Amino acid sequence: MNKKMNNILLVLAACILLPALSYAAFEPVAIGARPAAMGGAYTAIADDVYSVYYNPAGLSLVPRMEFTTQYSQLYTGLWDKSNLNYSFLGLAQPLMFKRDFGTVGLSVLNFTAGSLYRESTITLSYGRNFKIGGIRKLDVGFNVKSLTIGYGTDEYTYDSLNDDGITHSLQGGAARADSLFEKYGFSKSAVAIDIGVKYALFTNYKLGLMISNINEPGIAQDSTSDAKLPRMINLGFAHNGKGYLVSVDYMSRQVNKVSDSRISIAAEKLLPMGFGLRSSVALGSRELTNFAVGFGYQSSGLQIDYALEYPISGIKSTMGNHKVSLTLKFGPVMHVPEEAGALQVALEKEQKARAQTEVALAEKNKELEDARKEIMKLKGELEELLSRPVPVIPTPAEQKPAKAEKEAPAVKPAEPVFTQAGNIERQYLEEYNLYRKGASKLVFTERIGAIRQLVNKYKGKKIDVSSAEGEYKILLEEQKNQQRMYVDSLTYYRKMVAKGIDSKTQADLLKKIISRYEQFDIDVSEAKRELSNIK
Repeated sequence: MNKKMNNILLVLAACILLPALSYAAFEPVAIGARPAAMGGAYTAIADDVYSVYYNPAGLSLVPRMEFTTQYSQLYTGLWDKSNLNYSFLGLAQPLMFKRDFGTVGLSVLNFTAGSLYRESTITLSYGRNFKIGGIRKLDVGFNVKSLTIGYGTDEYTYDSLNDDGITHSLQGGAARADSLFEKYGFSKSAVAIDIGVKYALFTNYKLGLMISNINEPGIAQDSTSDAKLPRMINLGFAHNGKGYLVSVDYMSRQVNKVSDSRISIAAEKLLPMGFGLRSSVALGSRELTNFAVGFGYQSSGLQIDYALEYPISGIKSTMGNHKVSLTLKFGPVMHVPEEAGALQVALEKEQKARAQTEVALAEKNKELEDARKEIMKLKGELEELLSRPVPVIPTPAEQKPAKAEKEAPAVKPAEPVFTQAGNIERQYLEEYNLYRKGASKLVFTERIGAIRQLVNKYKGKKIDVSSAEGEYKILLEEQKNQQRMYVDSLTYYRKMVAKGIDSKTQADLLKKIISRYEQFDIDVSEAKRELSNIK
């Protein structure tokens, strides 16, 4: 291979790597404008169609079909006017047939360096969630990748030196392919395997692990060469807060027995109306320092993102990498749009518990309002009972003896002399009429006590005591009526206690009940007992 070709390949190799010298093909560059703006710190975040590239385990979180396309121009403004670009197409489709069968993905990634060099990666992906203890905590996925390297058929890949040292072009028909390409061809293909895992730690915290190129496929044109695509390990951590997202990714691999590592730290701020801002910094071996910023817009079916990656060290005199991606989301929702890890499970539980609490609080408030209304109603009915005026029982009619006798001066009732019926009747009439004259001035308890004593004293003495018995019956009926009201009052009171009235109100109501019904010679011991318990 001539000297000029060697120089071209060295420049090409230098351009493939982000800001450091490349040691192998299929370099780990950031794909997708959103992940690129986050410095590739996407291993633990992966929850969309870009999971096919960063962590296939995240495919299990894709709710419905997603399609994405990305175009990127690398290191614009290079002095040699190199045309380096990546293009990416990706598709993710959830599988739901009565139950969840995971998600499949397909992607095509192409890198071209003009007509000199190209790389193509076709990836078939699969991701699925697994429950641990009945909780969606673990996501697992894998990739099967078809890798192809191709070299251009131009004067740089042909041996154009003749015996006299004069070069000839392909157009002259004298040039012959370089011996390496003549023997092994202008392309090389291999198959690589990736495995990814995501696991939820706590609410809004998750870990991601991606092991790429597990089988370390050979990528050298010369099949006898030991050049292999190095195994690469990405470990990610992410925290999803309210309106923001932070993530950290660490990459490690061995390239030509030299350790190569990188750490990326990223943040995303979600703005109203679907907009978002992103920024990241990446630091690594061989003086790698890279800065990236980006923004995007997302709706239910569309996402548009832009990212700018700028090398702080390494390649100079460039305007950086510009990446634009478009994602479409369509079709029926196959998976619930939520993270499968415990962080989102816990978040869902919190949201569900909060919603249940709000519902319960609303129901409780309604119950309290209903109870308040019921208490007011009961209190009104109780107050109505307690405020009823004490009934005015009319003064009984005067009772006269069966046979007319000359009225004698009123004298103090004396013990009856049971020698003659007439004397007993006269004594009864004197006492009854004396009671009748003072009845209106007596309180209920005194009045019913006096008439009860009179009835008991003369009943069964073979005289007419119907007037006293009639009076006693009227008073007993009123006492029974007040007894019923007392029972009703206690019932209203106890219902109000059950609805939650305070102890002061309880005491006030019981005092009113006791005061009201004691005057009717009713047993109010129950009310007094409840009052003593409050105190």
